[in-house]
Amino acid sequence: MKAPKDAIVWWEIRRIPYNVMLFVLGICTIAIVETIGALYANPGEDVEEPLGIIFGAIAFGVAANVCYTFGWIADIVLLSGYPLEAKEKYRARLFWAGIIISVCLTLLPAILLPLLWAIFGFQHGPQ
Repeated sequence: MKAPKDAIVWWEIRRIPYNVMLFVLGICTIAIVETIGALYANPGEDVEEPLGIIFGAIAFGVAANVCYTFGWIADIVLLSGYPLEAKEKYRARLFWAGIIISVCLTLLPAILLPLLWAIFGFQHGPQ
C-alpha cells in the first residue's frame, strides 16, 4: 500500500503552488476581462456582477481542485504496474499536462475577449 500513499503525497505537495498559480492567473484574467469589457459596457454599468465574479472564481477553484485530485487518482490507477523510474517520468508528464490545461482554461477568457474585440471591433455600448 506504500505506492498509492507516495503518489498522493507527491501530488499534494504540489497542490498549494498549483492553487497560487491559478489564483494569480485568475486575477490577471479578471483584470483583463474587466478592462476590455469596460470599453464595451455603457458608462456606469458593470461588465459582470461583482458577486458573479466572486462565486464564479470560487466555483472555478473548486472545479480545478477536483480535477487536480483526478491527477493523483489517474496516477495510482494508470501507473500501478510500472517500475519506480517509469512512474516518476509519467507522473511528471501527467502533472505538467494538467498544469498546461489548467493554465489554458484559466487564461481562456483573457485571450478570447481581446481576440474577439480585435476581430469584430466591438463598438462602445450595445447597438
